[in-house]
Amino acid sequence: MNQIQVGKQIRRIRQGKELSQENVAEELGITKGAFSKIENGTTNVPLARLLQVAKVLEVDITEFFKDSKAVSKAEDPKLQYGFATKSDIEEMMKVIQSMLNDINELKASLTKQGKPAAKKSKTKR
Repeated sequence: MNQIQVGKQIRRIRQGKELSQENVAEELGITKGAFSKIENGTTNVPLARLLQVAKVLEVDITEFFKDSKAVSKAEDPKLQYGFATKSDIEEMMKVIQSMLNDINELKASLTKQGKPAAKKSKTKR
């Protein structure tokens, strides 16, 4: 993996944590411009500096060397709702609403037949 790809991974992680370049640069004790060069891959970054960046971003250094194309939806913070995407949640809400409608129709049907809908029984102990 080349330094441009490593820089892209650093940027992806930083943005996922909603940190600015200024924030990270300040924590590293370097200028925003110097940190920008790291993210752009225009500078050769020593291992010691990568370790510092990993510490600031609170990730294992190996995260910088993973293939960004292999990132799953669950790892993308913009799509993340636990381990389900926003569209997964919306689809589940539609299913739940459909089930509630079915339950209400069943209750109405039972009531029309002269049978009251099932109610919780209160038992005295």
